[in-house]
Amino acid sequence: MRAVNVPLVCSLILGGLSASDAFAGGVGVVTTAGVHQERIYAYDEELTQYSISQARPNLGAGVQGLLGDRDDRILGYVKMYYMIDSPQVDNDISGQVKAQNEGVEGQLEYAVRTEARDVGVATVGVQWGILPNADAFQIIAISGIGAGALTIDSSEFILVELGAGAQYALTDQLYLHGELAYQGRYRKSLSQGAGVNVGVRFMFD
Repeated sequence: MRAVNVPLVCSLILGGLSASDAFAGGVGVVTTAGVHQERIYAYDEELTQYSISQARPNLGAGVQGLLGDRDDRILGYVKMYYMIDSPQVDNDISGQVKAQNEGVEGQLEYAVRTEARDVGVATVGVQWGILPNADAFQIIAISGIGAGALTIDSSEFILVELGAGAQYALTDQLYLHGELAYQGRYRKSLSQGAGVNVGVRFMFD
């Protein structure tokens, strides 16, 4: 399993958040579910490369840390979670390649990922409070960047997240939040995606 520096940095930030209650911030849990694009590459007898794109679902859960006062309109966040990418589907890939590329004939060679892929994801970002009051119900926006940085098959990627949603105060310190977000992955090329995040946060201040 490979690792990059992003999980280490996020671990240090989250450790600092959870080690003391002398600052404004919080901790919580988060779940995510969505869909993303994956490319499948095929090769003809002359080793010419072709590709098709598949939309595959994903599902994840983990922990989050917050930095900032619960009344602030702007909060920093760290999320670290385990995610599962669904297997790819062999649905007449040769036929799809030939339909999309004129003149392709003969047998094509390609490999399909037939098992689910485990990914360790870490992101850092900012939550922006929009309307109305953070003490009750608030419309929010999020912007974050991170990486799918822990993989078994060396398929790490950069993750960009932009979204909007809402936050609701269950008590003075317990908050429920949810966002609908664009989730772009970059590995050699940009793959589009979208997801829903839902979580619960406990604010120390």
